[in-house]
Amino acid sequence: MTISEIATRTLPESIANLDLGYLGRKLLDDDAYEALRRNGEPLWDEERVARALHEYKQFLALMYWNREAALVPSEDIDDVWHTHVLNTARYQQDCETIFGCFQHHLPSFGASEEVQEAHTEDRDETLQLFEEAFGEIPQSYTTTADYRCRRVAVDYRCRRVAVDYRCRREAVDYRCRRM
Repeated sequence: MTISEIATRTLPESIANLDLGYLGRKLLDDDAYEALRRNGEPLWDEERVARALHEYKQFLALMYWNREAALVPSEDIDDVWHTHVLNTARYQQDCETIFGCFQHHLPSFGASEEVQEAHTEDRDETLQLFEEAFGEIPQSYTTTADYRCRRVAVDYRCRRVAVDYRCRREAVDYRCRRM
């Protein structure tokens, strides 16, 4: 049995049975349009979409099981969540089915050191909850920057980031205070 099969079995039925295929099509369609607009390569493919939809379901399960936690989605999970929220009627119906009430999506604000520290702590808790519930941290937490740049290696467990400056991307290691 694969980890994916184990994780799917552990999801609440209301989440496991969600049909999110329309979100995947929307992500691919929007990305194709944006790629044409910017004269670049698409950032999303079928494999990435399938993984992101699976990870989003796992994230919803964490929200269901840990209602008081301030969970922090990866960029891929957040993109799926934003796409879900934009279909307001469907999102509201899905929230009612899963949680019994509407789940607001609260963006993070500010870049003060206190806000960054709280965000890092919430992210660490999110990663710990993923590991406890599903036996691993989702791939999107460790590879999202690589999708954008294709030259960045990220280890979010200790916030170490190796940057190829040809991409002009910098990232700070908040725990170790390394660049």
